Amino acid sequence: MTRQQLALSALTATAVVVVVLVAPAAALALGAVAAFGALVYWLGRCHHRGPLGLLPPTTADDGTRLPARWYCDACGRSWPANLEQRDRSPIVRFSGYDQSKLPAAARRAAALEKQRHSLAVRRAGLVVSQRSSEATPANVTSISQRRAAR
Repeated sequence: MTRQQLALSALTATAVVVVVLVAPAAALALGAVAAFGALVYWLGRCHHRGPLGLLPPTTADDGTRLPARWYCDACGRSWPANLEQRDRSPIVRFSGYDQSKLPAAARRAAALEKQRHSLAVRRAGLVVSQRSSEATPANVTSISQRRAAR
């Protein structure tokens, strides 16, 4: 063997020894760094177990609209609440005008106005007549006339 081949063999053997011995240590070090990063992340996040505050939608200083946000009093952080649903259109429940409901609505409105008026008069301390001026006298049929007709 030449010196060159002997040096190449020694270099290869050294590389194999380094890979066999150093690679597990490097993997262990990489795992330790990853575990430390996970621990820092877990300790750095908010652990507030109590209720969160809901901030209403407002306008920022520059005029842009800020949506409703959740607020954590323990860490002072706030984040969007995602309560707005812009993809839904309003549901139309009633449309148009129904003429057939007009007389009943007018009767209800008149009765309500009459009741409010009588309560206001009573509250003012004025005398309220028991008989209303709008009442029509009943048609009274005499019994004697009916008996005589038979």
